[in-house]
Parts: sequence; structure tokens; C-alpha cells
Amino acid sequence: MRQRATPQARDSHSPPRQVEAAFEIRRLRPGEESEIVRAAELQDELPDPEAARAYLSDSRNVFLLAYHGGRAVGYLRGTSLGQVKSTQAQMFLYEIAVATKFRRRGVGTRLVHELLRYCRKVGCEEVFVFTDPGNTAAVRLFTSTGGVTETPADRMFVYRL
Repeated sequence: MRQRATPQARDSHSPPRQVEAAFEIRRLRPGEESEIVRAAELQDELPDPEAARAYLSDSRNVFLLAYHGGRAVGYLRGTSLGQVKSTQAQMFLYEIAVATKFRRRGVGTRLVHELLRYCRKVGCEEVFVFTDPGNTAAVRLFTSTGGVTETPADRMFVYRL
């Protein structure tokens, strides 16, 4: 099984975070499932082309890929969920991963910001994501991009839009 590329904690000896403008963030559309397959090294398990095709064909799903020099270096995927309390959708940020070599360079931040921009555009009420409170890098990413927890023990961060 492949190890998922998750944000890593920065120790006191790590270099400061570098934000690079040379990254391109793209939302994949139906017919671009080969891009998901090409980015297999970023994922826990090898993607199935038919499953990727079905995923991209469902308009509720969002798959963002971050590219650097034409190579996929990070991705984020989420699914829009309907509610019974509101006609506005919620976006479930299901997964985010960045290649080890490209961590601490703003890729995860740019992916989250692009998802938030998209969700505001389509009228989502909020975006939510679950993470382990011990995953300090993920907690730092979600708080630095505006996510808040609703109780101290929460594993869920909410972005009010």
C-alpha cells in the first residue's frame, strides 16, 4: 500500500515555508481521468480509470490538481452534499495530498483556496473537513486557510462561506 502524502509537521530546524507562484491549479473535467491515473504516486491506492471517469462525470465532485512544470505535485478532492436544513450545499473536503518534495511551498494552501473560491462561486454554505488533531501539519493548513473547529475536541474544521 502506498503512503499518503499528507502535510508534515515543521520542526524548529525546518526552513521557512516557501510560497511559489509557478504552480498551476486545475479542476479536472469529465474526460480527463487520465490525469488522475498519471498522478497515481500521490494517492494511497492506484486509481481505477473507470472509477476516475465516473467520479469526474458526477457534477457534485471536485478534483483539483496542482501542477509544477507539467507534473502533478498535489491534489484535493471533495464532494458537494445536499442538506435538509438548507437549500445550499455543503462541500466535504475529502482528501488533500502534496508530494513530499513540494510540501511547505504553498501547494496545499493554494488547493484549499481554490476549493473555497469555487464553493463561494456556486453558492455552498460551508466547506468541512475531518482530520486527526495529532496531524499538526493538517491542523495548521486548515486553520491558516480559515477553517475553525466548533469544539476543542473536534476533528472537523468548518469554513463558513
